[in-house]
Amino acid sequence: MKNKLSTIFIDKETKDKVQKIAKKLHLSISGIARILLNDFADGKIQIRIVMLSERSDICDLIFDVSNKKNIEGPFENAEDFISTMK
Repeated sequence: MKNKLSTIFIDKETKDKVQKIAKKLHLSISGIARILLNDFADGKIQIRIVMLSERSDICDLIFDVSNKKNIEGPFENAEDFISTMK
């Protein structure tokens, strides 16, 4: 597998914090990034997005969709889909 150079941009404060911790572990920032990206690609790390809203109905809908609950379909055609709308 051939490696390809990639660039990420992080703010100085974050970079300094990461460098300090990485140095203690005898790792480089790119080594840390490689570990995290590989673990993310392998499903060992999951990222959740939390949406704060005063509209609980929207939060409930987003929760349902992300957990594949209360979802109708698949539909054979547009008419079938439209007929389920309330």
